[in-house]
Amino acid sequence: MSLRKFTHIVLASAVLAGAGSSAFAQGDIYSRLMEMREMDKNKDGMISKQEFLDMIAMAWDTKVAEMKIHTDTLGPEHVKELEKTLGRVLSAQGAR
Repeated sequence: MSLRKFTHIVLASAVLAGAGSSAFAQGDIYSRLMEMREMDKNKDGMISKQEFLDMIAMAWDTKVAEMKIHTDTLGPEHVKELEKTLGRVLSAQGAR
């Protein structure tokens, strides 16, 4: 699966999954990854496609480490877990 296709799937799933989820604690690593100031690496006040994709890659790497997976691929059950995590974060940020 290409990174672009994965990103589209994650975003669509995150919006759907986040539709009734509870908010994460303010200090959650995924919440911090998705904050504007964290994504905007060159501090120009804008998020580029590359900056966004870098954030998705960091979320992927963090979740893989949490799940103790030792490959560069995720199975369907792991992708669902990542989608749930990102969905809760997006839902919580929308409530701010």
